[in-house]
Amino acid sequence: MSRSRRKVVLDTDPGIDDAMALLYLHACDSLELLGVTTVFGNASIDDCTTNTLFLCEQFGVIAPVYRGADRLLNGETPEEYPDFVHGKNGLADIDVTVAEKTAEDQEASHFLIKATKANPNEITIIAIARLTNIALAINKDPTFASRVKEIIFMGGAANCEGNVTTWAEANIIGDPEAASTVFNAGIPMVMVGLDVTMQTWLSLDILDSMTSGMAQLKPLLLSINNVYANSYKTRQNWDEFPVHDSSAIAYAHNPKLFGTERGQITCTLNGEARGRTVFEPAASGNHRVCLSVNSTALVDGYLKTVTAAYR
Repeated sequence: MSRSRRKVVLDTDPGIDDAMALLYLHACDSLELLGVTTVFGNASIDDCTTNTLFLCEQFGVIAPVYRGADRLLNGETPEEYPDFVHGKNGLADIDVTVAEKTAEDQEASHFLIKATKANPNEITIIAIARLTNIALAINKDPTFASRVKEIIFMGGAANCEGNVTTWAEANIIGDPEAASTVFNAGIPMVMVGLDVTMQTWLSLDILDSMTSGMAQLKPLLLSINNVYANSYKTRQNWDEFPVHDSSAIAYAHNPKLFGTERGQITCTLNGEARGRTVFEPAASGNHRVCLSVNSTALVDGYLKTVTAAYR
């Protein structure tokens, strides 16, 4: 008897690690990708959407793409993007040329509302970016939250420091009001945050080995990850780089890799701890936070899944 596939929507802001997450998701036979929604974050919404279309063409992803928010939930426009990590265009400043694929006319939050109406309590949203699109859907449709099966999001830090401030992780501090709106909506959620993503590492040598049989994709994957690796080498003198966004895909594909605790997540909105994710353990909570991970098995599964799918 075949294993049923989990229906998912990917909310993303490519982003080099987002690219690697999309590569992985498309290779996972346990996940059925219904659509990809884009949001500003690692670059502008124009660049993030173009990058998504380009990556879909490169990886053979046929799911539709929906352009999303270009600013924070409170209406503020971003002042800068992390080009020191991802390049000015969000994808290592490589030439991003889209041949045919175009974004759908429908805006991302409207797609989320429509998709959950068509598939009530069946869709898992895998959010590897700021939570702005999801917060917009919650604000536009009071019944939206009740139709979402689960949100698996890469973001936050429970028992470790943030990577933007002492308290805050990038995706959460990128739009704290959106995060707070989503956390308080009553949707079952799984936080795949820095507590586990900073335990799992890749290197250029590992990726070189992984792509040895991927003639078409090898130059692209090594080129973008070389920029990603160099950013960590320059800033922290690390020879490897953490597996952030792909860890959320790994949870959706094989949650047994992670140790979790149940409770409630809130987001600090004021003061120097703005953007902090505060986790209160509670047996009755509808949130789960990943606190441990079998990193070796995660990386091994990633490599085997991707290698098998793209040879």
